[in-house]
Amino acid sequence: MKTATTVTKLCRVMEQFQERQSFGITDLARRTELLPSDVHRILTSLRAFGYIEQDPETKKYRLGFSLLRLGLTVFRRDHLREKSHPVLVRLSQKIAAATHLALLDGRELKVFLVDQVEGPNDSVFSDHLGGSERLHCSALGKTIIANLSPNIALPALEKSGLTRCTRNTITDMSILEQQFEEIRRLGYAVDREECINGVCCLASPLRDHAGNVVGAISTSMPSSQFIAWDESRLGAHLKAAAFNVSATLAASNTAPV
Repeated sequence: MKTATTVTKLCRVMEQFQERQSFGITDLARRTELLPSDVHRILTSLRAFGYIEQDPETKKYRLGFSLLRLGLTVFRRDHLREKSHPVLVRLSQKIAAATHLALLDGRELKVFLVDQVEGPNDSVFSDHLGGSERLHCSALGKTIIANLSPNIALPALEKSGLTRCTRNTITDMSILEQQFEEIRRLGYAVDREECINGVCCLASPLRDHAGNVVGAISTSMPSSQFIAWDESRLGAHLKAAAFNVSATLAASNTAPV
């Protein structure tokens, strides 16, 4: 089916706001490869309905309140989040740490955070709901990528890049592939200060009714707290929580995205 040209342009503009909070028309035109006049018309129309706002001082555009209302409506109705949130709460209480739920966007080949429960040291985890997780160095990203077929995982890694975030970040693809084998064997992935200095994470994958990986559950905590844990025991807690949520997906017989 041929897509509507105007809608396609609108989506290209809106997707840019995942990367930054505000843009000028020239910058948006450059990023989307659209004419500035097209970008201006799109922003003007979105602004009329409250989906885009313009800063009166900088004249830059940002997402508007109407979009927030729509997002919250979807957020409240989301079946997976509704069923998984109590699991995240119980897990957080059991291990005294923050817990997170992330889903795989199969179209964009990105992993994004959709829910989290704060732990006693929640300040160590700086990611926000809707934010993308790094595929090669976050526990959430690694546990999902490791369980995808190579023809999907490799293009996703190439697209996101192997950016070095800390001195512990693995940027060698051959080493990552060995780690992915270990992740599949253990049933969980570990981020040992590979994404954020002083923070360790552990994540286990979520599967739908067909056994396909569609997301993951993780925990994040200060490195000192992580070292005090027996890793296999902590991994067992995460795997049990992920199995619980996966069972919900299987029962509903639907994928989350």
